[in-house]
Amino acid sequence: VVFGLLVGGVSIVTYQVLAGWLDDDATVRVEELARGLHGVLRLDSDRAVVRVPEADAEAAAFAQEATQYYQVYDAATGRLLAESAGIAALGLQLTSPELAALVARPVPFDVETDSGRLRIASSNGVTDEGRAYLVQVGQPLRPVDSALARYRMLLWWRVPVLVAVGGLVFWWFAGYALRPLAQVALATESVHIATLGARLPVRGAGDELDLVAESFNRTLGRLEQSVGDMRQFSTALAHELRTPLAGLRGQIELAMRAPDLTPALRELFARQVEEVDRLTRLINHILTLARAESGQIRLRREPLDFAQLVAATVEQLELVAEAQDIDLRFEQAGPAVLVDGDAGWLERVVLNLVDNAMKYSNAHGRVVVRVSRDGGAVQLDVQDNGVGLSPDDAAHVFDRFFRADPARSRSIEGAGLGLSLVKWVAAEHRGSVSVQSTLGQGATFTVTIPLSSDQAAHAS
Repeated sequence: VVFGLLVGGVSIVTYQVLAGWLDDDATVRVEELARGLHGVLRLDSDRAVVRVPEADAEAAAFAQEATQYYQVYDAATGRLLAESAGIAALGLQLTSPELAALVARPVPFDVETDSGRLRIASSNGVTDEGRAYLVQVGQPLRPVDSALARYRMLLWWRVPVLVAVGGLVFWWFAGYALRPLAQVALATESVHIATLGARLPVRGAGDELDLVAESFNRTLGRLEQSVGDMRQFSTALAHELRTPLAGLRGQIELAMRAPDLTPALRELFARQVEEVDRLTRLINHILTLARAESGQIRLRREPLDFAQLVAATVEQLELVAEAQDIDLRFEQAGPAVLVDGDAGWLERVVLNLVDNAMKYSNAHGRVVVRVSRDGGAVQLDVQDNGVGLSPDDAAHVFDRFFRADPARSRSIEGAGLGLSLVKWVAAEHRGSVSVQSTLGQGATFTVTIPLSSDQAAHAS
């Protein structure tokens, strides 16, 4: 749009400048003809005659051009002394007031004819005898108007073509200029908590884009150092806490063996042992997540029947579900599905999701675990009819230490780390995890993992 406005504006300006130049040239030429005609004009008492030396070809050519459209008037009497056939056909004889005005101020003027515009210039002259006269010479403006018309036609074709070509060129240049920015944007998409050591590419051009990339890389460096310090602190803290917790549990158990211990104290000590065990499990979860996010845990990759793994895991939990009066079911849609993954960690995903579903199910609840195939991936759905999640809670349910409002009761075990671990395991298997839930109507957690390369190739 800007280029089109610029081309249009420049075209209008150039047209106006060209029209002004051509108009000025036409005026100068017709005034030269009017002044030059005095040299070959001879006035008698009642007529004016143009006399050109026969040997002067240049003067003859000049006189022929000047006398194509010309008139000669006696300035005193206003009588027409000479007139060419061309101007006589136009009927442009001056009245006395018009003649007096032109004698006083001989300015050029244009006349519209059937053949186009005619510019007429006037010039005052005086004979040797002192007789004043007025010469008028006309010059057709058809060449000027024709040239301007052709130039306008050129502009009408040139402006759209230039705008179209310029738009394509600018589109290509914009894409070429923004390609490094797109590469930087793509590189930033790959940066997450586990890849803070990655850096944006710097082209070495020293331009503003390189300055942005270098500044972002320095920010990543500071962030990597801060996250590393926090991970080191949490890992060290967890390690330091495990030993005193183990000692504290041993001391409580030793105190419980005292023969004179009252039932109330024995129950108090039992609750303390449970709290110590809960803290120990929390520390173990923190250590596992810290090791996972720092890249210290390496998953094995081997083909395995995912549906069979899920079925076996659900079977292990059937007694627990029965004890909690929960109807736990396993469903498989379609044939066997193979994935390349770590059986131990995938089993942990199923355990965490099913355990989470049973915790938040209602009395006489129902949990359905379903394995199906979705294109080139296997899909695990864990559905319950429990308390559900609000939209705000669903957006943060995979964050570490996050617990939705219905789960804040201490009667429900958990530290808000199980779903974070599920998300990490799914990502390590090039998969994803999501949740769909309505508050008070249960939730469905979905894990999607790509099929093994052999089965995917066979299916395609």
